[in-house]
Amino acid sequence: MSSHEVSIIPEPVKDRFAVQVGSAPVMVSLNGGRRWGRKDTEGQPGSGPQRIVASMSGKVVRVLVQAGQAVHARQPLVVIEAMKMENELGATRAGTVAEIKVSDGQSVDAGALLVVIV
Repeated sequence: MSSHEVSIIPEPVKDRFAVQVGSAPVMVSLNGGRRWGRKDTEGQPGSGPQRIVASMSGKVVRVLVQAGQAVHARQPLVVIEAMKMENELGATRAGTVAEIKVSDGQSVDAGALLVVIV
């Protein structure tokens, strides 16, 4: 195993750095963007209805919204209990609740459609 001295030098271009590993310079860039959307929604954020689905099997503890209600991004919509833990599922973007497919106390399977937001 060998060791090298590493130097990091910020470049004038935003999010780019020159990293010197030993005698070899390497240009790197950082992608600091975060993805807030869920994998279980259809389409790209901002296109079409949001389909909020159960991430795992469990029991619906509470439905926190009503049909026709306006919601904001990341607002909790449904609480599901799975393996003795409560999980809040939220909106991926702002919209209006079009459909609620579950009710309090209902058992759901992983992938079950819970709420549709337009």
